[in-house]
Amino acid sequence: MAVHIIEQSIIPKQAGSCLCEDGLFVNENFIAVIDGVTSKGVLPWPESPAPGGESMTSGRYAKEVLLKALSTLPPAIDGAGAMDYLNEALARACGARRSILMEKPEERLQAVIILYSLHHREVWAFGDCQCLINGRHYHHGKALDSLLSEVRSLYIQTELLLGRSEASLSGHDTGREYILPLLRRQLLFANEESVYGYDVLNGFPIQPEHVIIYPVPPRSRLVLASDGYPVLKETLAESEAALRDLIEKDPLCFRENKGTKGLVKGNDSFDDRTYICFDAL
Repeated sequence: MAVHIIEQSIIPKQAGSCLCEDGLFVNENFIAVIDGVTSKGVLPWPESPAPGGESMTSGRYAKEVLLKALSTLPPAIDGAGAMDYLNEALARACGARRSILMEKPEERLQAVIILYSLHHREVWAFGDCQCLINGRHYHHGKALDSLLSEVRSLYIQTELLLGRSEASLSGHDTGREYILPLLRRQLLFANEESVYGYDVLNGFPIQPEHVIIYPVPPRSRLVLASDGYPVLKETLAESEAALRDLIEKDPLCFRENKGTKGLVKGNDSFDDRTYICFDAL
């Protein structure tokens, strides 16, 4: 393998949980970080679990489907072709539920991904995962997330003015409840050409040409990560330290680190987080 892996980690937001919706994939052709979209529906997946199998959220199952698909991804495929290939795997996984999912986008299998192709020496990003290439940060946040994070922040601040405490809001996030209808409606903009449009693998038509491609020079150091790290650093320890600092300052994620969700009481962080650092030789 023409890479040297320095460190890697997957940490669920609920310490010790098996419910993590992030995934990490490494083989001789690709290195990938997958972030299954937090479920906003109620359907368990898969539709017909194997005997003794467990039910999963849509985000976790999307992650599992993509991990399997990555193992058969042709080594020489290009970035747009890879997105089509992975999206088709999610389309097949929809099975007999496809007609339901057409009417209820909140139930769809959804995930974003960032991956390094050893054959092409390129990083491919589809959705809001992030990377560092030789220390330069490439972030792919959604305009809708920024907008709804501001709305949630505004709502939480009105709650505080009305006498609610931050401690009570960590146990019952009324700001998240307030924006939840919009979080569901934003799914209508998935893979749409719109000021609010965004790219996501979901088993329905995508725009694979939207894949963002970064050429990687020889002897480069790369970090691939999910958006669970609001400040991405060149080491895992530094990234974790920056996260801990933000959680201490702003556990509800409505001041320094505005988000569509905050730290749920009892959880380790506000989101699952995945990190891999490696040298491309």
